Amino acid sequence: MPAKDYESIASRTIVKPSQIKKIPRILVYGRNKKGKSTFGASAPDVLIADPEQGSVWMKGLDPDIWPLNRWEDLNDLYSYLRLGKHPYKWVVLDGLTRINDMALDFTMKIREEKAIDSQPGMVDRRDWGQAGKVMKTMMVNFYNLPNIGVIYTAQERPLEQQGSEADEEAEETPMGFVADLPKGSRGSINSLVDVIGRIYVVDVDYNGTTKKQRRLWLSEHPLYDTGGRSDHVLPDYIKNPTVPKLLELLETGKVPVRKRAQ
Repeated sequence: MPAKDYESIASRTIVKPSQIKKIPRILVYGRNKKGKSTFGASAPDVLIADPEQGSVWMKGLDPDIWPLNRWEDLNDLYSYLRLGKHPYKWVVLDGLTRINDMALDFTMKIREEKAIDSQPGMVDRRDWGQAGKVMKTMMVNFYNLPNIGVIYTAQERPLEQQGSEADEEAEETPMGFVADLPKGSRGSINSLVDVIGRIYVVDVDYNGTTKKQRRLWLSEHPLYDTGGRSDHVLPDYIKNPTVPKLLELLETGKVPVRKRAQ
């Protein structure tokens, strides 16, 4: 058997980051009704996988929706996108928190079918572990889809932050916010994506009138799971965030300014 030509293999394999074209993978989390679905729907040529029916009210944007009623629906969606014969540039998994519940139901169903003495509807400790495994596989599968951007959204939940102070008399640890997922699934998705943002709403004064303004927090924060990979220093947050705004910011370091109508 001839020896491998490792120099030839290396010449075909080694690349520079500037030669790699990759559409970002994005995680956005926040409380209910803060604009996660609206943000996802702002992506061009987007398909929204919706397990919560949160997209049905988007009559203005009117995006394409793939309803998810059970875990098997998600497998069908992945198989459709993997074939590559589709018109979409982006897919949004709009609700990892609910999708995780579907994964748990799926693993419980499999166990109940195999075990004669199992009690229907009772969650076994092993179900949580198995649900975490199928969630990780699913998230990695979508991450690896070629030529399509992926946006994951999730609810948020409070999490007590572990202080780094050695002094026992240090002040009480504050409360932070993370994606509402089991620890294993949350760690998996945080390590996969290129951008993690927390979406929220603040009251802003416009010439004496208080209005709601949606923001997407991007920079590192001691109380949030947030951050992004970029050659540029990202601002703390984007006002009225959209996917095109975020993409331009990652590529140029500048947030596009909307021109006023003349």
